[in-house]
Parts: sequence; C-alpha cells; structure tokens
Amino acid sequence: MIVENIYRNRLLGLSRIEASRRGAAEVAWPVITSTLTTCAAFAPLLFWPGIMGQFMGYLPSTLIITLCASLFVAIIVNPAVCSYFVGGKHMQRELKAAHHPFVAGYLALLGGALRHRVPVFVFSLVFLVLTVQIYGRYGAGVELFPDVSPRNAVIEVKFEQGASIERTDAVLRAIEQKLASYTDIKFFLTTVGMGSGGGFLGGGNGTHLGNIHAEFLDFEHRKGDSMALVATLRDVIGQIPGAEIKVQKEEQGPPTGAAVAIEISGDDFETLAQLSTAIARRIETVSGLVDLQDDYEAALPELQFIPDRDRIAKAGLDTTSVGQYLRMAIYGIEAGKFRSDEEEFDITLRFPEATRQSTALLDELFVPLPQGGGSVPLSVLGRVDYAGGRGTINRTNRRRVITLSGDAQGRKPKAILDDIKQRMETLPIPAGYGITYSGENKDMEESSAFLTRAFGLALGLILVVLVIQFNSAMLPLIIGFSIVLSLVGVMWGLLACRMPFGVIMTGVGVISLAGVVVNNAIVLIDCVLQHRRDGLDAHAALMEAGRLRLRPVLLTAVTTVLGLIPMAVGYSVEFHEWPPRLIAGAESSQWWAPMAVAVIFGLVVSTMLTLVLVPVMYSLVESVVRRMRLGNASPSR
Repeated sequence: MIVENIYRNRLLGLSRIEASRRGAAEVAWPVITSTLTTCAAFAPLLFWPGIMGQFMGYLPSTLIITLCASLFVAIIVNPAVCSYFVGGKHMQRELKAAHHPFVAGYLALLGGALRHRVPVFVFSLVFLVLTVQIYGRYGAGVELFPDVSPRNAVIEVKFEQGASIERTDAVLRAIEQKLASYTDIKFFLTTVGMGSGGGFLGGGNGTHLGNIHAEFLDFEHRKGDSMALVATLRDVIGQIPGAEIKVQKEEQGPPTGAAVAIEISGDDFETLAQLSTAIARRIETVSGLVDLQDDYEAALPELQFIPDRDRIAKAGLDTTSVGQYLRMAIYGIEAGKFRSDEEEFDITLRFPEATRQSTALLDELFVPLPQGGGSVPLSVLGRVDYAGGRGTINRTNRRRVITLSGDAQGRKPKAILDDIKQRMETLPIPAGYGITYSGENKDMEESSAFLTRAFGLALGLILVVLVIQFNSAMLPLIIGFSIVLSLVGVMWGLLACRMPFGVIMTGVGVISLAGVVVNNAIVLIDCVLQHRRDGLDAHAALMEAGRLRLRPVLLTAVTTVLGLIPMAVGYSVEFHEWPPRLIAGAESSQWWAPMAVAVIFGLVVSTMLTLVLVPVMYSLVESVVRRMRLGNASPSR
C-alpha cells in the first residue's frame, strides 16, 4: 500500500525524496491502523485453551510477530528504498491510467450504486440471508479437522483376556498375508503381546493383544488414495471369530479421541456391560459407523485366595505376611546374581509353573510361624475360589464408565452422531445410569464455542481500534458490517468446492479474513476523509477515493489470492530435499486447503464490498447524519 502510494506521487511529478516522504505520510496512519486491526483479529487466539490451543497457538503468535515486523519495514524501510529506486515519468501516465476502460467501468458502477444507495444496501442484506439459507440446506456439513490422506494405518487385534499368545500371533500372521498383496504399502511392522498406544488397546500389554503398523508409500508414488485403502483393508480383514479388529488411519492434528464415543456410566459393571451391548446392537447399522468397539474387558478367569482371618490370627500371623509368601511363591524372590562376561542376570526362585497354575500350591507352600513355632501349609490359612476378575476399570468423575467408540467412514462424525442420538431416544436407561457423548463431537463443540467467542472479541477489538482512528462511531460500524458480509464469500466458496465447514481450519480462516477485510476499507475511508477535509462533498470524495484506491485495493486482493491458490488447489513444496520439489496434492495441502478457500472467496467478495458497498453505506450514513444535524439546527417555536 505504501509503495503504491509513493509510486503514484512519483507519477504526479514529485521527486523521489518528496514522493517517498509524502506517499508514506499520506497512508501511514491507515497502514498502522490496518496492522493493529489484523493483530487484534488474531490476538484472542493466543488464549486458546487446552491441547487444541497448544497445537494451534503457533499460528496467531507467528502472524502477530510477522505483521509487526512488516509494519516496521513498511513505515521505515520501504520509503527509504523507494526514494532511491522508484521511477516515474510524467503526470500524463497517471491521467491515462485514470481513463483506462477498467477504471472507467468501475467508476460508472460506483456512480450507479451511489445513485441507488437504498436498493443496493437492501439487496446486500437479502443476499446475505439467502446465502445463509442456501448454505444451511446444501452445505457439506461440519468437521473438526480436514480428512487428510493418511501416511500410515494401525490394525489392532484384541482377544478376551487369557488368550494364548500363539493364538494372537496366528491371527496377525493371517492378516500379514493379506497386507502383502497391496503395493501402496511400503512396509508393515507387527507387535504381538502389546497394544499400539492408541485406539481401544490403549497401549497395554497382554498375550491377547497385538497390532500391525502399516506404512504407506510417499504421496507422489501411491497408485491410489490411502483413505480408500484403509477402507479396503477394513473390509478385507473383516471379522475374526473371538477377536475385536480395528483398522485405524493416522490422525492429523492433536489427539481428539474417536470420531464417535458414547460413555455409559453407573455403579454395576454387569449392568453397564448389558447397556453397552444393547446400545451397540441398536446403532451398529448406522450408515458410516465402522469399528464399533467398547473398552470393557470381560471377566478374566483366575484363582483367588480367600484368607481365613481367625486361623491366621491364632497362628500368630497377619494377612500381610501371608500375602508376601504367596507372592514370593508365584512371582519369585531374588536369590542372587549371575554374571557372564559383562552381562549380569538376576537369579529368581519360585515354584514351577505347573504348581503355580493349580491349587496344589496351597499344600506345597508352608508359611513359617513366628518365634520358631514351625510352619503350616497355606491351605490351613484360607481357601482358593475360581472367580472372574476385572480387566481394566475406567472411571469418570468417580463413576464406573464403559466407553463405546467407533470411527467414521464416508460420513461426517456429526451426521453419524445425530443418527445415533435419534435411535437412542427410545432406549430405556435404568435409574442411576447415564449416557454422555464425547469424542470428536465434544472437541468440536468446545472449539466451535471458543472460536465464536474469539470472533466476537476480535470484532470488538477491531471496532475499538477503528473508533480511535476515525473518532467516529458510525464509520467503524460500516467497516464491521462489511466483515460480516464477507462471510458470504466464505459460504459460497465452501459450496463451490464441496468442502465442509472446518471448525478449526475454516474458523481460523474466517478470523484471519476479518483482519484482512478491514485493511482495504480503512485505506478507502481514510482517503474519503482526506478529500472531505479538502472541501469536496461526499459524492465527489467517494468517487475520487474510489479512483485513487482502486489499484492498491486490487493489488492487495490479487496478490493475496495468488499466494493462496497453490494451497487451495493442492500444491506444496517438499523442503526436505534439495533442490525443493513441487508436489501436487500432498497431505499438507489437504490440511490447509479449507483455510485457503475461506480466505480466497471471502477476500474476493470483500474486495467488491470495499469498492462498492462501503462507499454506498458511507453515503447513506452521511445523508442520515446531515439530516439529523439540519433537524437539530432548525429554530424551535
């Protein structure tokens, strides 16, 4: 903006030094105000709470620091550089530019809009309402983060507790044979006896657990879409008797939990398990819901030693010492060290495995009595019962909870959850038990609520800066209303590209758009006020400001749009190689595309608003204020 104004003054015949001085002075305060309003738009994002804020916090901080640095360059460095390098010929070139067909067409359009101010303003309001209605009906829904082609996937297998590791290994080997036929899989790594650290396995250990990590080829070398490959693997692996199978793609962004999660809370695990089974049967046919699993682990068969406290007390023992001897027999006790070269190994004494797994342990383990009174077999001090234990007990707010979770395939999680809630309306819930919905939907609601507050706060901060700049209450409202109308471009952009509204990426795009939209409006209105101070009436000042600010406004919009187009259409640069390569459709491009589309289409619409609708609203406000002043100035009778 400053360079263009210096160049325009140079074309008017001023010297390089004078053109640089005057050009920078004319737009210095508008540029400073524009930078402050953009920083104000991003400032609320610095207080984004939780892990989502930790993930996205780098964006507002980087932008604010960069904008402040660019302001210093624009005010101090650019005029100095322009005073040496900027060229210029004669005022005739500027006069020819003023009569260019494009400029003449714009001035004709602006003049017609100013002659029909009320219809133009009413049409903009009607168009805003219609756009909201159309988007609400034909929009592609809402998502938390964009669906990005995964670079890897994890196949998790879980049997009932107590299953042998040989059985788990056999199933994983069978899955490996199926994976070997897919050329887009670069390699896969199998782990038996351990969870993956995510999903319903939770990274635990056990012979009943196993996982396969499948790494895909780089994006440019894949023959197909990795998202479709994950769905294909899910269908090919299918169901395995006695096992729970989950095929999970790589998740981008911060951890958000399952796409759909239902928490069933209560006191009795048996009732919770029955409720979980009933809910699973009711919702398993919901379209788009896959890998429906719960985190309830069935009872693990075990031998429980029930101590006889009376006998233990008569023998002069206590339950602690009895438990220690029982633990020593099963888990062993360190008796010494064995050293081989530089390696050192523990020597552990314990009962043979056959004895440890049977009730014969009670008769073969003798517990010494205190004060040299001999010893008694463990069978005298208690009994052994066959019972079912618990795998993992999860609690939320001190209440036992079973979580039923599933992934989304082909549909957005919010749409799936709406269908689930509809089916759950007729499910009878026992007294004292409750159902809550968490997972990605909960994170989406929290992020959406914060971004809505952030947008409102950013709008308020922008208005405060504008009031200070213009010393007026009406002019900031005009600019603020143009920000709201710029959402029309965002909605039409999402409709044209068939993109869902991303709570995070599109939301950040909308907030950044608010900061960008203000800039051009500030420069235009400041130019109008300068001409008003020079004695022009409102209409003439608007026409002249429109002519003078057409080029910088278009330059700002065009350069921003051109810079975002590669991101929107799916191009990125691979900086890990030298020389860097241009990649079409990489995962990072898919990640940032929703924000780029929102800013591009919003900026295109806001540019038209700045050049046409802002002057119309200024003219309307000027007329209303003038009539009010005339009414107040009329003599009273």
